[in-house]
Amino acid sequence: MTQSPLKPQTLSLFESEMHDQVAAARAAVDEAQRRDDPLLVQAAKSHLDGLLDLARRNGVQVDDTATAPASASA
Repeated sequence: MTQSPLKPQTLSLFESEMHDQVAAARAAVDEAQRRDDPLLVQAAKSHLDGLLDLARRNGVQVDDTATAPASASA
């Protein structure tokens, strides 16, 4: 059984939600770094990486260059 493609409005809603989730995850990484808590930073980055992977697997373009400086400073 083949899976039907998502309707344009459903895909648009998914894309919008992914952008919102990635933005919130980036803010969580920033807050964890501000608190200087290595375990919290690790958890926040892991969550962000998972969201970015999910977005890529579903064809959602998310600019992940904002995570490069955070990864480089860790």
